[in-house]
Amino acid sequence: GLPLWLPNGTIIRRTLEEFLRSEQKKRGYQEVITPHIGNLQLYKTSGHYPYYKSSQFDPIGVEGEEYLLKPMNCPHHHRIYGSGLRSYRDLPVRLAEFGTVYRYEQSGELNGMSRVRGFTQDDAHIYCTHDQLKGEIKSTIELTQFVFSTFEMPVDIRLSFRDENDDKYGGDRSYWDRAQSEIREVADEMNLSYRIVPGEASFYGPKIDFIIRDAIGRKWQLGTVQVDYVMPERFDLTYVGSDNEKHRPVIIHRAPFGSMERFVSILIEHFAGDFPLWLAPVQVSVLSISDDYVEYADQVATVLRESGLRVETDHRNIKIGAKIRNAETRKVPYMIITGSEEQSGTTVSLRRHKQGDIGTMTLDECLQMLLGEVRNRALPPAGSTEEVMEKNLE
Repeated sequence: GLPLWLPNGTIIRRTLEEFLRSEQKKRGYQEVITPHIGNLQLYKTSGHYPYYKSSQFDPIGVEGEEYLLKPMNCPHHHRIYGSGLRSYRDLPVRLAEFGTVYRYEQSGELNGMSRVRGFTQDDAHIYCTHDQLKGEIKSTIELTQFVFSTFEMPVDIRLSFRDENDDKYGGDRSYWDRAQSEIREVADEMNLSYRIVPGEASFYGPKIDFIIRDAIGRKWQLGTVQVDYVMPERFDLTYVGSDNEKHRPVIIHRAPFGSMERFVSILIEHFAGDFPLWLAPVQVSVLSISDDYVEYADQVATVLRESGLRVETDHRNIKIGAKIRNAETRKVPYMIITGSEEQSGTTVSLRRHKQGDIGTMTLDECLQMLLGEVRNRALPPAGSTEEVMEKNLE
C-alpha cells in the first residue's frame, strides 16, 4: 500500500504536477508545503480525529506529546491561513499543495495504485468572503473540467449532500443548508448535468464529486469541490471586513486529480499505455540504421534533448526493423531513423507509433512539429498523417 515510483512513472507524475501547477499559477494560487506528521491536537481541532480514527495510523508518542502521520492536508493549510491578520482586501486566498497523506486501509481493501495507504493529493483550499463564494466555486469547477477535458475523460457529476443522520456531520445545520443551496445554484447556472446523492457529503460540508469510468467501466471518484463553513469556526479563522469588524471566511476544498496515484493508474488504462506525446516518459527514439550513422543520430538526439524533449537512442547492432518493432511495442510516440540519406542531407526520417512513416524532413521542421504537439497537449492522433502534421505546426 506504499507505492514506489519508478523513473518512467515519476516522469508522468511530475509532468502532471507541472501541468496543474502552471494552471494554478494562472488562477492566482500560492503553493505551500506542510510536514508529513502533525500534532494530534491539530486533528482533534479539525474533528478528523477521532471521526476517522479507524482509517488512520496509530498516534506516535514523542516527548510526552502525540503525533499523527498526516491523514489530510486541510488542518495545516488552515494554520497557514490563520498565521497572520487577514483583510477582506487579501481575499480570496488560494493555497495549493501536492501533499502526501497516509490512511490505514486494511490489507483486503488495497488495490494496486487506486487504493493505497500513502498517496499524494493535489490539494488546495480557497478562503473567501460569502460574496466571492459562488464565483470561486465556478472557477474550481472550470479548472476541474479543464483537467478532465485535456484527457478526454467522460465525467459524471454528483452533488453529495448530507442525509438526516445529524450524528455524521459537524457544524450548524443552517450552514449546511446554505452551502448545499449555493452548490446547487452554481451547478444550475453552469448548466451542469448532475444527480444529488444524500449521505455522501464530507462530515464538514457538501461537495461536488467528479466520477469517471475507467477502461473496463468501473466508476471512480477523482476530482472534488467542497464547501466548508465548519472549519473556519473550529480554527477561529477570520478576516477584517470593510466595516473593521472580524468575519468568518468560507473555505472551498478542491482537488482535480484527487490523488496522483489513483489518477495515474486510471490514466494508464485510459490510454492503454499509449500516452500523448507531452506525457510519454520517452517521447522520441532515435534509431541508427548502422554504426556508420551513430554519430549523426547522437547529434539529432542532442538537439531534441536541448529543446526539452525526452529522447533515447538505439545503436544496437540489429536490423532497423527490429529496432522499430521494439519502439512500437513500448509505445514510444515517435521514431527518428538516421541513415545515409538523412546524414548526407542533414534531414531525419520520422515515424509515428501505429501510423507508420510520416516522411523525411529537416531536423528543424521535425523539432517544431514535435514541440507543437507537446505545447498543444495533443492526444494520440486519429486523423491522417497530413492533418496531424498541419495541426501540430499551427
